[in-house]
Amino acid sequence: MSIELRDVTKKVRLGPIRLTYENLNISVPDGASVALLGRKEAGLDAITKLICAADAPDSGRVIRTHSISWPIPSASFVASHLPLVANARFIARLYEVDEKAYVARLEELGRFGDSLHTVVTKCPGEIRSLFCFLCGITLPFDQYIFTSLSVGPKSERGRIGELVDDLRQRAGFLLIGQDVKAAQQYCSQAYVFDQGEATHYDDMEAAIEHFSSIEEKDVEDDGFMADPELEDLVNVDFQNALP
Repeated sequence: MSIELRDVTKKVRLGPIRLTYENLNISVPDGASVALLGRKEAGLDAITKLICAADAPDSGRVIRTHSISWPIPSASFVASHLPLVANARFIARLYEVDEKAYVARLEELGRFGDSLHTVVTKCPGEIRSLFCFLCGITLPFDQYIFTSLSVGPKSERGRIGELVDDLRQRAGFLLIGQDVKAAQQYCSQAYVFDQGEATHYDDMEAAIEHFSSIEEKDVEDDGFMADPELEDLVNVDFQNALP
């Protein structure tokens, strides 16, 4: 088993999203291609953080038996005031891979040209997203986690698909989010997150049918009054509450 959430309880507090997962059980087998599908209100960012060890459950266990990537194509590691190549060298040193070989492979796959030596803030968004994607898949993880496959120029999407197919032949593939088209294309099983529960499917058509039946809510941040605990505190009659 590559990743397992065993009897996990987690309160999700992400902006306006307020829900609690209780006794959550998820198993991602070694080398499998699995999708975690949920609308915005499902709080999948919190589940992703649990899987990547960026957060801990309130109770229960998260078991990881293999190396796991960060959520690709997250740009949280990028120093925006530095060129792409400087960021690549930092990643290579951090993960203890050959720096020259890593940068050369990125340049080969990304075809960045002069952009590789350009400061991040001056690079187009499609170049930044492609760079972050390639930084992750070029490292030798056992399990790759993706939150989006819509990276790089649209003209390159076919080649991105080929890279994903190649990756799935040698490692585990976990897709997290709402991209049911990609899930159907690349995954053989899924968990659908709805109202604090995760339902497992071996049939992707059934998983997508369940996901499609979930009404998408307009998640807006109403400020601190969106938190019922704070709302209760504001509504306390402190004058009458005093002894």
